Amino acid sequence: MNNDIGKRVGHRLKQLREARGLTQAQLATLSGKSVESISNFERGKVVTSLATLDQLARLLDVQLRDFFENTPVTMAPSSMSAPAQAVVNALRLLPDQDIEILAGVAAVLESQQRRKG
Repeated sequence: MNNDIGKRVGHRLKQLREARGLTQAQLATLSGKSVESISNFERGKVVTSLATLDQLARLLDVQLRDFFENTPVTMAPSSMSAPAQAVVNALRLLPDQDIEILAGVAAVLESQQRRKG
């Protein structure tokens, strides 16, 4: 069986995931798939269903067609630094209780910055 389409889509999935600053483990958690499944998709070992591809597109904030087009992959729409993007990605994985704690820490840091400035 010719698996070229699986390899092309898988390669594109990897490009889009990396451009968003996500690890395979993070994308797996967000999608409810295993890390092994994400790895297999990216390597073209398994051709994912259109429903799963649509879910991944939504998680990566891209259109379904972006998996099939050969256009340059750009970073997430914002101009965040890599550490800021990592924080945003991590927030998507945390339970609400942990997010509340981080919000409190952020408020303290913001207050300290205002006092300095």
